Amino acid sequence: MRIAIFSESFEPVLNGVTTSIQTLREALGELGHETFVFAPGYHGHCDTDPNVFRFPSIRPPTARDYPLAFPFKPGLLSLARDLKLDIIHTQTPFALGWAGLKLGRRLGIPVVSTNHTQYAEYTHYFPFAPVSWSRAFIVNMLRRYYNSCDLVITVSQANKEILESYGVRGEIRVVPTGNSLDIPRDEATREAVRNQWGVAPDATVLLCVGRLAREKNLALLLDSFEELSKKHAGLCQVFVGGGPYEDGLRKELADRGLSDRAIVAGPVPRHLVGRVYCAGDIFVFPSTTETQGLVLGEALAAGLPCVAVNAGGSPEMVRHGEDSFLCENDARDFTARIDLLLTDTDLRRRFSAAALTNSTRLRPAEMAHRMLEAYETAIVNR
Repeated sequence: MRIAIFSESFEPVLNGVTTSIQTLREALGELGHETFVFAPGYHGHCDTDPNVFRFPSIRPPTARDYPLAFPFKPGLLSLARDLKLDIIHTQTPFALGWAGLKLGRRLGIPVVSTNHTQYAEYTHYFPFAPVSWSRAFIVNMLRRYYNSCDLVITVSQANKEILESYGVRGEIRVVPTGNSLDIPRDEATREAVRNQWGVAPDATVLLCVGRLAREKNLALLLDSFEELSKKHAGLCQVFVGGGPYEDGLRKELADRGLSDRAIVAGPVPRHLVGRVYCAGDIFVFPSTTETQGLVLGEALAAGLPCVAVNAGGSPEMVRHGEDSFLCENDARDFTARIDLLLTDTDLRRRFSAAALTNSTRLRPAEMAHRMLEAYETAIVNR
């Protein structure tokens, strides 16, 4: 099968959508299928993959790492015909999503779209309009776009129910992103990463990996860590990732007097992220807006017990009381769950062993087979 993927997010941008696309491409390639990516151009970035095609774009001053594509590419229809595409798979409902949808209609082939993000929870990025207006606009846009597609994919059951509540009427299938991250588990790597961070060998590291932004609910984690640091002398909090709140996070840590016990490591290239998990002890995840919580699956694959807020797609990634704890969006509950894992080393060891076993549920090849079944359904129905 020959699949065109249209996405606003792709390399060199590092986020969950990019990871999902690359994981799917690799798994489909191993099964003998060919994928072609259509994404915004990124100044200074050169692709080595001949199957990646770029649209002209601009980089807005308020979000320099997220280029906005102009959905016009000379010769696109001719190129698509030469590629002999069987299906188009869009990953975002914006300019390139509509470009992919329009192309599919002109070619007479089905268009499948994956929803990765709870966009209605990002209204704070539109300060020029009341929240209620921004939310209504986003919900209407999502409903209109996904109802125009032949089939919709979500990465969790929770997000499927959200789209249905918006009025998306067509078939929606749940296909999570598989975990393809290579995670070393040797002491030498663990020690090397900790040395790089300046963390003592005997310190206990609370690890948080992900985009540093307002919608990630990081205030909850900061409140929790501030309390835990009073009780546990060797505790260290490490944040890995970049985003608009990176500088604000450093300032907040300084204001709370936690700079000497917390590290903001910044973004890490995808091929090195596995090393980061190797250096942690407990994974802490306060976000309430995740469609899947891909990093939770990665943490489990590293043998890290997780403490996560019971919201969004997170409950579908972990098993409460077996490999992780789910808690309320409350600092006292979040703190108590982490504290239990810090003080009960036998419990932490049992959770760690279960995490390694349970993480195998998200094999990329299995997810790719499920995606191919969705493609075939869309082709038959079309």
